Amino acid sequence: MGAIGAEFHLVLGRLKSTLGKQLTQGLSVLDCQRAIGMALTVGVFPIMGFATPVNTLAGVVLRLNQPVVLAANFSTAPLKLALIYPFLRLGEWVFGAEPLSLSLIELTERFAADWLGMLQEFGWSFLHATVGWLICVPLLYFSFFCLSKPIILSAQAAYEAGVKRIKKEA
Repeated sequence: MGAIGAEFHLVLGRLKSTLGKQLTQGLSVLDCQRAIGMALTVGVFPIMGFATPVNTLAGVVLRLNQPVVLAANFSTAPLKLALIYPFLRLGEWVFGAEPLSLSLIELTERFAADWLGMLQEFGWSFLHATVGWLICVPLLYFSFFCLSKPIILSAQAAYEAGVKRIKKEA
């Protein structure tokens, strides 16, 4: 085997090792609770497009189970949409800002009249929503962390019962 083939096998071996670690690390109940709590909390971040990269990075840095993190993250879409408005309103209240009108017709007209001003206004709205989310982060994480334990234990019991049944049938 040539130098390129040896290099390829070395890189492939490292990739397999890294993926194997990502799939198997953090499978205790506490680790799963941490992964779910973090992923759901970040998953409801009110600005679209940020949650998945942040969750992936946080999962790597915190050595959380990536499949658990990403599955929890992807499950947050309906909750994220439901929480954008409350986060925005909370942030507006904190800053004493005028509430953003969310009428599609009004937003379209304002965008057509002054798109640069509209982008600046949305910039403040992004900040307001982010601050509203940041205020809620401790409560969100604690709630998701605590609520995930019974779900994890139930899934674990169902898995163990299935394994016992398969062994018994074999």
